[in-house]
Amino acid sequence: MKWNTIFLIVCTMLGIFLIGCWNARELNELGISLVMGLDEEGDDILLTAEVVDPSFTQKDGGSVGQGGPVKYVQGTGCNVFEAFRDVVLKFDRRLFVSHNKVVIIGEDLAKNGVAEHIDELFRDREQRETAHVLIAKGAKAYEVMGISSGLESIPANYISNLIKNIKENPKAMDMNMIENLKHFYHEGHQSIMGVIEKRGIGQIDKMVEETDIQDYELSIIGSAIFDEGSLVGYLNGNDTKALNFIMDRIEGGIITFPTPDSALGSKSEFSSKHRELSSVVIINSKTKNDVKIKDGNVVLSTKIRLRGSIGEVVGNIDISKEENLKQMEKACSKSIEEGIKTAITKVQKQFGLDVFGYGLVFHRKYPKKWMGIKENWDQVFSKADFEVEVKTDIIRTGLINTPVIRKKER
Repeated sequence: MKWNTIFLIVCTMLGIFLIGCWNARELNELGISLVMGLDEEGDDILLTAEVVDPSFTQKDGGSVGQGGPVKYVQGTGCNVFEAFRDVVLKFDRRLFVSHNKVVIIGEDLAKNGVAEHIDELFRDREQRETAHVLIAKGAKAYEVMGISSGLESIPANYISNLIKNIKENPKAMDMNMIENLKHFYHEGHQSIMGVIEKRGIGQIDKMVEETDIQDYELSIIGSAIFDEGSLVGYLNGNDTKALNFIMDRIEGGIITFPTPDSALGSKSEFSSKHRELSSVVIINSKTKNDVKIKDGNVVLSTKIRLRGSIGEVVGNIDISKEENLKQMEKACSKSIEEGIKTAITKVQKQFGLDVFGYGLVFHRKYPKKWMGIKENWDQVFSKADFEVEVKTDIIRTGLINTPVIRKKER
C-alpha cells in the first residue's frame, strides 16, 4: 500500500511539471521571415527580413507594399546576431526564421568576404540549412527584395519558384547553405553560389494604365565564383550550364545546336534567311569526371552520357531516317562539348580557380601526390589540359518526323 501511494504521488508530480511546453511561442507572437538579406553598411551589417503579415488575406485584395501579405524590417549591428536583435527595437515581434527560404547577400558584402558573417546562420537552431543562397548581382540585397513580377503575391514564393525552375533551364545555379559550406571546406573545389539580378521590363499589358514608375523583374541567370569566401566574378548563363554539366547537376533543360545538313530527300519549299538551329530536350544526363597524368602534365577529363528527345527541328533534315537522327545526335554532342570547353577555358584564363571540383577527383585518385600540390592546385588547374567527350542518345522524336516546312516525297 505504501509503494502504491508513493507511485501515485510521483505520477501526480510528473503530470504537473511535464504537461505543456514551458518555452512555447504562440503564432501571433512570431515574425515569420521568408527571405533574409545581408548587406554591408560601413563597418556594420544590415539585415533585411521579409516577414509575413498574418492580418493579410487574399479577400482583402491587398497588394505588396500597400497592405500586402508581407512587411520588410531592418536591423543593424556589428555582426549578424546583433543585427537580428536590433530588429526587435523597431518591430513588434521577434524574427522567427525556421521558414526562411532564401538568403540574399549583397555584392559589396560578398566581395569583402562572406565566410566570417555566416557563423550565426549555422549556429542558430532555427535557421534552415536548406535555404537557398543568392548573390545580389550589382546591387544591395534589399534592392532586389520586394519584387514579384510573377503571379505569386508573396515575393519569397516568386524567388523560390524561380529557383525550382532551374530543372527546366540549367543556366542558373541552385546552391543551398549546407552545400556552400561543404564547398568552402573542400580542398580542390572553390565555392559557387547562385545570383539574383533586378532588371527593368517594358510595359506589355496595354490594359494597364501607363505610369512613370519603372517595373522590374528578377533574373537568376548565371552564377557567382568565390575565392576563399570572397566574390571574384560571375559566369554567364551558358557557362553556368556547362558548369552544371560538369558537376552532374543537370535535371532537365534543352540543348540548341546548328541543324546538320542533309543530302537526303527533297529540299524545303521555304527559303530560310536565318541560322537554322534545332533543340533537344534533356531527359537525363550522367557525368563522370577523371584526372590523368600524362608525361608529367595534368589532364582533366569529363565524359557525359545524355538521353533526350527532339524538341524542335529547323532545317532541311528528315529525322525519320536513322542516319539523319545520328547526325542530330552528333551535332547535339558537339554543341555540349564546345560549351564545356569554352567554360573551362574561360575559368582557367580569367579566374584561375577550380570551381568544377576536379581537385576532389585528383585527391581521391592520387592521395600522395595531392599532398604535394594541394596548396597550389588552382595554379595547376589553370594550366591543365582537358578532354571532353559527350554521347547523346535521342530516344524520342515527338509527334512528327519531318519539319513542318518540308514536303514529304511521294
